Amino acid sequence: MSLNIKDTETHEWVRELSNLTGESMTRAVKLSVKERLERKKQSNKREGRLEWLLKLSDRTAPLLKDLPPSDKVGDLLFDQETGLPL
Repeated sequence: MSLNIKDTETHEWVRELSNLTGESMTRAVKLSVKERLERKKQSNKREGRLEWLLKLSDRTAPLLKDLPPSDKVGDLLFDQETGLPL
């Protein structure tokens, strides 16, 4: 098992990171790749949630079309004279 980085710029970045952190070049690469993988996985989860929310809103929006305007919803929930919940 080996990884041979032949890109001069990448090699310099790894060396610089290694010098700044005091880690070996191998560890610097390992942690960097691990951190990026974790960020990518979290990003994918967020995208999945967003898709779910958009689908949910597409399904529920037609059910809410006959509701009164938001400033009138309180009239459905609270007695207008006493202010107590219905």
